[in-house]
Amino acid sequence: MKRAEPSEPDREQPAEGQGPRRAPTRVHPSGRLTFRSSVRVEASPDHRVVVAGDESLPWQDIVPAAWPGPIELEIGCGKGAFLAAAATSRPETYFVGCEAGVEYARYCADRVQGLENVWLVADDARLFLADSVPDRSLARIHVYHPDPWPKRRHRKRRLFDAAFARDVARKLTLDGELLVGTDNTRYFGEILAVLGAEATLRRDLEREASYGDEVPGLAFGPTNFAQKYVHEGRERHRAIYRLTERDAPRRTQSATNTDTRDGWQRLCSIDEVPAGLSRHVVGDLEVCVVRDGDSLHALRDSCPHRGAELSAGLLEGAEIVCPWHGWRYSVTSGECSTLPGSAPALCFAVRVEDRDVFVQVPPFRGSEAQR
Repeated sequence: MKRAEPSEPDREQPAEGQGPRRAPTRVHPSGRLTFRSSVRVEASPDHRVVVAGDESLPWQDIVPAAWPGPIELEIGCGKGAFLAAAATSRPETYFVGCEAGVEYARYCADRVQGLENVWLVADDARLFLADSVPDRSLARIHVYHPDPWPKRRHRKRRLFDAAFARDVARKLTLDGELLVGTDNTRYFGEILAVLGAEATLRRDLEREASYGDEVPGLAFGPTNFAQKYVHEGRERHRAIYRLTERDAPRRTQSATNTDTRDGWQRLCSIDEVPAGLSRHVVGDLEVCVVRDGDSLHALRDSCPHRGAELSAGLLEGAEIVCPWHGWRYSVTSGECSTLPGSAPALCFAVRVEDRDVFVQVPPFRGSEAQR
């Protein structure tokens, strides 16, 4: 599957009497990364890379039009460890690697020579995803160890924002996945908040658990950063988001009876409550029900911190772990053990009568109704 080598923009010498030619606006001008000294500037003449100019890159120049299998995108390829392992182990999948710095894209492309199912792009990943990648075309998007840009004045450079989350949701196929990995705890929390606020993305904790720390060439690695952080003993954070409809039923049962005496309302049948966490609705109220053996607990299905659905979290002992930031709440009192003294989760009294589950819903006042 041979391609014509794309011409590299803005490398020609300026005409006599003219000033230096302007660099492409879409490409990172310096590419300053921590491993710059180990990057080979000269790549072989057969490297598989296309460099963006000032305009968007045509998708048909990157991915073969007749490719029969899935297509996956890695953003920020680093030294290309994951891309090389993935393309080698899964020849039925076509991989596109997007790297901000030209020399690093060439370094990655040099590493995957001989593989016909991978192509490198030197471009701004946000622009490339927004205006080069067709909608509903990507089976998976991989983002491993993105730059956290910790200084406040640099935060606008961060990859994850609301616009990026919307573009991810548009570009994934209907069963597509976004896989994210980082060692930066603070940035990971912000990533989860951004993705959790996107209506058509939902975190898949079961999928994350099935992959574990890493499945080489498939999920979360290998990457040079990951190997370094494992050696240093740093904690690694991972998340998988799947494309879904926010208002689609997910372990949700609507109540058929409403107000009874003293605020008790029928929620559902006990047969509709699985073990662990489940989400149910009574009137306009969403309730997270916790079933642990014969014990039942009920909380408002909204994390007091940022509004995540607690029913999408994890049950660990007598605590629910929020799916966005990992904050922990007691299933009996609602108290937060992550930040003692912060707002607790709202708990409801619960009882079972004739195999029907009832919760006692107090009247809400003021801002509490909006929590």
